[in-house]
Amino acid sequence: MTQPTGRGTAAREGGRGAGLVRRVSHQERRRRLEVLRVEELSPTMRRVVLGGPELEADFPWVPLAAADHVRIVVPDPETGELALPAPGRRDASAIRDYTPRRFDADAVELTLDFVLHAHGPAGRWATTAAPGDALGVIGPRVSQVFPADCDDYLLIADETGLPAAERFLEELPPEAVVRVLVLAEGPERVLGGGRPADLRRLGAAPVETVIDAVRGVPIGPGSFVWGAGEAAVMRALRTHFRHERGLPAERVAVRGYWREGAAGALSGED
Repeated sequence: MTQPTGRGTAAREGGRGAGLVRRVSHQERRRRLEVLRVEELSPTMRRVVLGGPELEADFPWVPLAAADHVRIVVPDPETGELALPAPGRRDASAIRDYTPRRFDADAVELTLDFVLHAHGPAGRWATTAAPGDALGVIGPRVSQVFPADCDDYLLIADETGLPAAERFLEELPPEAVVRVLVLAEGPERVLGGGRPADLRRLGAAPVETVIDAVRGVPIGPGSFVWGAGEAAVMRALRTHFRHERGLPAERVAVRGYWREGAAGALSGED
Protein backbone atom coordinates (compact mmCIF):
# COMPACT_ATOMS: atom_id res chain seq x y z
CA MET A 1 0.00 0.00 0.00
CA THR A 2 1.36 3.40 -0.91
CA GLN A 3 1.47 6.17 1.64
CA PRO A 4 1.27 9.91 1.01
CA THR A 5 4.25 12.02 1.89
CA GLY A 6 4.26 15.73 2.58
CA ARG A 7 6.34 18.39 4.23
CA GLY A 8 5.20 17.18 7.65
CA THR A 9 5.65 13.46 7.11
CA ALA A 10 8.88 11.58 7.69
CA ALA A 11 8.19 7.90 7.15
CA ARG A 12 10.13 5.37 9.20
CA GLU A 13 9.36 1.79 8.27
CA GLY A 14 10.64 -1.34 9.95
CA GLY A 15 11.96 -1.48 13.51
CA ARG A 16 9.38 -1.09 16.24
CA GLY A 17 5.94 -1.99 14.96
CA ALA A 18 7.26 -3.72 11.83
CA GLY A 19 4.99 -6.45 10.55
CA LEU A 20 1.31 -6.17 9.74
CA VAL A 21 1.01 -2.74 11.34
CA ARG A 22 3.44 -0.12 10.03
CA ARG A 23 4.47 3.05 11.86
CA VAL A 24 4.81 6.38 10.08
CA SER A 25 6.24 9.33 12.00
CA HIS A 26 5.24 12.95 11.45
CA GLN A 27 6.54 16.33 12.48
CA GLU A 28 4.25 17.29 15.35
CA ARG A 29 2.43 20.52 14.56
CA ARG A 30 0.47 22.81 16.84
CA ARG A 31 -2.54 24.73 15.57
CA ARG A 32 -5.17 27.18 16.75
CA LEU A 33 -8.25 26.25 14.77
CA GLU A 34 -11.82 27.48 14.69
CA VAL A 35 -15.15 25.74 14.41
CA LEU A 36 -16.63 26.05 10.92
CA ARG A 37 -19.82 24.05 11.50
CA VAL A 38 -21.31 21.35 13.70
CA GLU A 39 -23.56 18.38 12.98
CA GLU A 40 -25.67 16.37 15.41
CA LEU A 41 -24.94 12.68 14.82
CA SER A 42 -27.07 11.42 17.72
CA PRO A 43 -28.23 12.70 21.11
CA THR A 44 -24.81 11.72 22.49
CA MET A 45 -22.45 12.42 19.57
CA ARG A 46 -21.61 15.63 17.77
CA ARG A 47 -19.46 16.24 14.70
CA VAL A 48 -17.28 19.36 14.65
CA VAL A 49 -15.62 20.59 11.46
CA LEU A 50 -12.53 22.75 12.01
CA GLY A 51 -10.50 25.05 9.81
CA GLY A 52 -8.57 28.29 9.79
CA PRO A 53 -5.25 29.67 8.51
CA GLU A 54 -3.18 27.40 10.79
CA LEU A 55 -4.63 24.18 9.35
CA GLU A 56 -2.17 23.03 6.69
CA ALA A 57 -3.22 21.46 3.39
CA ASP A 58 -0.72 18.65 3.98
CA PHE A 59 -2.15 17.65 7.36
CA PRO A 60 -0.83 14.10 8.05
CA TRP A 61 -3.59 11.86 6.73
CA VAL A 62 -2.42 8.32 5.97
CA PRO A 63 -4.85 5.78 4.46
CA LEU A 64 -5.79 3.02 6.94
CA ALA A 65 -4.21 4.84 9.87
CA ALA A 66 -7.72 4.64 11.26
CA ALA A 67 -6.81 4.98 14.93
CA ASP A 68 -4.61 8.07 14.58
CA HIS A 69 -5.09 10.61 17.32
CA VAL A 70 -4.52 14.31 17.78
CA ARG A 71 -4.33 16.11 21.10
CA ILE A 72 -6.96 18.78 21.53
CA VAL A 73 -6.80 21.75 23.86
CA VAL A 74 -10.00 23.53 24.85
CA PRO A 75 -10.18 27.21 25.84
CA ASP A 76 -10.29 28.12 29.49
CA PRO A 77 -13.99 27.91 30.43
CA GLU A 78 -13.79 31.06 32.58
CA THR A 79 -11.70 33.38 30.42
CA GLY A 80 -12.29 31.86 26.98
CA GLU A 81 -8.54 32.08 26.31
CA LEU A 82 -6.86 29.26 24.40
CA ALA A 83 -3.32 28.51 25.63
CA LEU A 84 -1.40 25.75 23.90
CA PRO A 85 1.09 23.94 26.16
CA ALA A 86 4.80 24.28 25.52
CA PRO A 87 6.26 21.60 23.22
CA GLY A 88 6.79 18.35 25.10
CA ARG A 89 4.46 19.31 27.95
CA ARG A 90 0.96 18.05 28.62
CA ASP A 91 -1.57 19.43 31.09
CA ALA A 92 -3.78 16.38 31.67
CA SER A 93 -6.64 18.54 32.91
CA ALA A 94 -7.01 20.38 29.60
CA ILE A 95 -5.83 17.97 26.88
CA ARG A 96 -7.51 14.89 25.45
CA ASP A 97 -6.70 12.57 22.53
CA TYR A 98 -9.21 12.32 19.69
CA THR A 99 -9.38 10.39 16.44
CA PRO A 100 -9.48 12.58 13.32
CA ARG A 101 -12.63 11.46 11.55
CA ARG A 102 -11.92 13.05 8.19
CA PHE A 103 -9.55 15.49 6.51
CA ASP A 104 -10.59 17.32 3.34
CA ALA A 105 -7.40 18.51 1.67
CA ASP A 106 -9.28 20.50 -0.98
CA ALA A 107 -11.40 22.46 1.50
CA VAL A 108 -8.66 22.23 4.19
CA GLU A 109 -11.10 21.04 6.85
CA LEU A 110 -10.52 18.67 9.75
CA THR A 111 -13.46 16.75 11.23
CA LEU A 112 -13.65 15.39 14.78
CA ASP A 113 -16.53 13.47 16.37
CA PHE A 114 -17.20 14.04 20.08
CA VAL A 115 -19.08 12.03 22.67
CA LEU A 116 -21.11 14.57 24.66
CA HIS A 117 -20.91 14.47 28.43
CA ALA A 118 -20.34 16.73 31.40
CA HIS A 119 -17.47 14.96 33.18
CA GLY A 120 -14.56 16.05 30.98
CA PRO A 121 -13.38 19.30 29.37
CA ALA A 122 -13.65 18.06 25.79
CA GLY A 123 -17.15 16.66 26.15
CA ARG A 124 -18.34 19.85 27.84
CA TRP A 125 -16.73 22.01 25.16
CA ALA A 126 -18.30 20.02 22.32
CA THR A 127 -21.77 20.27 23.87
CA THR A 128 -21.88 24.02 23.22
CA ALA A 129 -19.34 24.38 20.38
CA ALA A 130 -20.48 26.83 17.70
CA PRO A 131 -19.01 28.36 14.54
CA GLY A 132 -16.20 30.74 15.41
CA ASP A 133 -15.19 28.95 18.63
CA ALA A 134 -11.49 28.16 19.06
CA LEU A 135 -9.85 24.77 19.62
CA GLY A 136 -6.19 23.78 19.83
CA VAL A 137 -5.11 20.72 17.82
CA ILE A 138 -1.64 19.15 18.19
CA GLY A 139 -0.25 16.27 16.13
CA PRO A 140 -0.51 13.52 15.14
CA ARG A 141 3.06 12.43 15.82
CA VAL A 142 2.82 8.79 14.69
CA SER A 143 0.43 6.89 12.46
CA GLN A 144 -0.16 3.16 12.82
CA VAL A 145 -1.09 1.92 9.36
CA PHE A 146 -3.26 -1.19 9.52
CA PRO A 147 -3.08 -3.96 6.90
CA ALA A 148 -5.35 -3.88 3.84
CA ASP A 149 -5.07 -7.52 2.75
CA CYS A 150 -6.22 -9.69 5.66
CA ASP A 151 -8.71 -12.51 5.12
CA ASP A 152 -11.35 -10.68 7.15
CA TYR A 153 -11.73 -7.98 9.79
CA LEU A 154 -13.58 -7.70 13.08
CA LEU A 155 -14.09 -4.17 14.39
CA ILE A 156 -15.37 -3.67 17.95
CA ALA A 157 -16.10 -0.18 19.23
CA ASP A 158 -18.18 1.78 21.69
CA GLU A 159 -19.00 5.44 20.96
CA THR A 160 -15.44 6.58 21.60
CA GLY A 161 -14.12 4.12 19.02
CA LEU A 162 -16.74 4.73 16.34
CA PRO A 163 -14.76 7.44 14.47
CA ALA A 164 -11.88 5.00 13.95
CA ALA A 165 -14.24 2.13 13.07
CA GLU A 166 -15.92 4.32 10.46
CA ARG A 167 -12.56 5.19 8.94
CA PHE A 168 -11.85 1.47 8.66
CA LEU A 169 -15.16 0.93 6.89
CA GLU A 170 -14.47 3.73 4.42
CA GLU A 171 -10.82 2.93 3.73
CA LEU A 172 -10.59 -0.88 3.59
CA PRO A 173 -10.68 -2.32 0.06
CA PRO A 174 -14.22 -2.88 -1.28
CA GLU A 175 -13.68 -6.63 -1.39
CA ALA A 176 -12.65 -6.91 2.27
CA VAL A 177 -14.92 -8.98 4.53
CA VAL A 178 -15.76 -6.80 7.55
CA ARG A 179 -17.75 -7.58 10.68
CA VAL A 180 -18.60 -4.81 13.14
CA LEU A 181 -19.75 -5.04 16.75
CA VAL A 182 -21.00 -1.73 18.16
CA LEU A 183 -21.00 -1.43 21.96
CA ALA A 184 -23.20 1.63 22.27
CA GLU A 185 -26.78 2.53 23.04
CA GLY A 186 -28.84 5.05 21.14
CA PRO A 187 -30.54 5.38 17.77
CA GLU A 188 -29.01 3.67 14.79
CA ARG A 189 -27.20 5.69 12.17
CA VAL A 190 -25.44 4.70 8.99
CA LEU A 191 -21.76 4.00 9.67
CA GLY A 192 -18.84 4.36 7.31
CA GLY A 193 -20.79 5.79 4.43
CA GLY A 194 -23.09 2.79 4.25
CA ARG A 195 -20.42 0.27 3.24
CA PRO A 196 -21.79 -3.31 3.25
CA ALA A 197 -20.71 -5.04 6.45
CA ASP A 198 -21.96 -7.63 8.90
CA LEU A 199 -22.96 -5.19 11.63
CA ARG A 200 -24.35 -6.05 15.06
CA ARG A 201 -25.32 -3.52 17.71
CA LEU A 202 -24.85 -5.01 21.15
CA GLY A 203 -25.37 -1.86 23.20
CA ALA A 204 -23.57 -0.98 26.42
CA ALA A 205 -23.31 -4.61 27.52
CA PRO A 206 -21.25 -6.05 30.40
CA VAL A 207 -17.92 -7.74 29.68
CA GLU A 208 -19.36 -11.27 29.86
CA THR A 209 -22.01 -10.47 27.23
CA VAL A 210 -19.43 -8.95 24.90
CA ILE A 211 -17.16 -12.00 25.18
CA ASP A 212 -20.10 -14.32 24.54
CA ALA A 213 -20.95 -12.32 21.43
CA VAL A 214 -17.47 -12.51 19.94
CA ARG A 215 -17.21 -16.24 20.64
CA GLY A 216 -19.72 -16.71 17.84
CA VAL A 217 -17.68 -14.69 15.32
CA PRO A 218 -15.58 -16.82 12.95
CA ILE A 219 -11.88 -16.08 13.38
CA GLY A 220 -9.12 -17.64 11.30
CA PRO A 221 -5.33 -17.36 11.16
CA GLY A 222 -5.64 -14.61 8.53
CA SER A 223 -8.15 -12.49 10.47
CA PHE A 224 -7.43 -9.05 11.92
CA VAL A 225 -9.19 -7.73 15.03
CA TRP A 226 -9.35 -4.08 16.00
CA GLY A 227 -11.17 -2.71 19.03
CA ALA A 228 -11.50 0.47 21.09
CA GLY A 229 -13.59 1.30 24.13
CA GLU A 230 -13.69 0.96 27.91
CA ALA A 231 -10.40 -0.40 29.27
CA ALA A 232 -11.72 -3.42 31.19
CA VAL A 233 -13.83 -4.57 28.23
CA MET A 234 -10.92 -4.17 25.82
CA ARG A 235 -8.55 -6.02 28.16
CA ALA A 236 -10.93 -8.97 28.30
CA LEU A 237 -11.29 -8.96 24.53
CA ARG A 238 -7.53 -8.87 24.03
CA THR A 239 -7.12 -11.85 26.32
CA HIS A 240 -9.89 -13.72 24.50
CA PHE A 241 -8.43 -13.24 21.03
CA ARG A 242 -4.82 -13.81 22.04
CA HIS A 243 -5.27 -16.81 24.33
CA GLU A 244 -8.65 -18.40 23.64
CA ARG A 245 -8.63 -17.84 19.89
CA GLY A 246 -4.88 -18.07 19.38
CA LEU A 247 -4.37 -14.99 17.22
CA PRO A 248 -0.80 -13.62 17.19
CA ALA A 249 -0.26 -10.20 18.73
CA GLU A 250 0.23 -8.51 15.34
CA ARG A 251 -3.35 -9.44 14.39
CA VAL A 252 -4.98 -8.05 17.55
CA ALA A 253 -5.05 -4.24 17.89
CA VAL A 254 -7.40 -3.74 20.85
CA ARG A 255 -7.02 -0.63 23.00
CA GLY A 256 -8.68 0.91 26.03
CA TYR A 257 -9.74 4.46 25.24
CA TRP A 258 -11.21 5.26 28.67
CA ARG A 259 -11.69 3.73 32.10
CA GLU A 260 -15.00 3.51 33.95
CA GLY A 261 -15.07 6.07 36.77
CA ALA A 262 -11.82 7.79 35.79
CA ALA A 263 -12.23 10.58 33.23
CA GLY A 264 -9.08 11.27 31.24
CA ALA A 265 -7.17 8.36 32.78
CA LEU A 266 -6.15 6.94 29.41
CA SER A 267 -4.91 8.51 26.21
CA GLY A 268 -8.17 7.93 24.43
CA GLU A 269 -11.25 9.94 23.66
CA ASP A 270 -12.58 11.82 26.64
